Amino acid sequence: MRTHTILSSRLARTVLVAASLVIAAGCGGGSSGTTPIPNPGSNNYCDPDNNGVQLARPTSGFPMTASNTLEIVANGNTDTLSRSYSQFDLNLVDNFGNRFATGTLSLASDPRGPQPYATDFYYSGVVQGNLPGGDFFTVYLNAPNTNCTPLPIGSLQT
Repeated sequence: MRTHTILSSRLARTVLVAASLVIAAGCGGGSSGTTPIPNPGSNNYCDPDNNGVQLARPTSGFPMTASNTLEIVANGNTDTLSRSYSQFDLNLVDNFGNRFATGTLSLASDPRGPQPYATDFYYSGVVQGNLPGGDFFTVYLNAPNTNCTPLPIGSLQT
């Protein structure tokens, strides 16, 4: 009878461990932004499942918060960008075809930034190099390690 008790307690422990693993997996917090981008060979727009994304800073009434820092705002956090933001950057292309890029995006907090959506999530990137003054740029969301087509998200003038 003692063998039966040992087997019962082992079975109970196994069930408890398995249940706790299932609960922990289901309760994962926010994204770390490092999830691989699905179908990286696609030529669809970068972040094809977004519910809205646009340039937040600099825009009219919302200047840059730090030198050469661009910020975007996304509607919600259930898209490719939110799961994989560290695999995205921003490209700025001026009216002469000159291209500038930010480093990879990071999460940003901006309670005073533009709030175009019911659920705003902010990301920022720092432009590498200096932007020429008096120039007009189109800003694109880009995933540089994929074949996706950069997504136009706004414009700015220096």
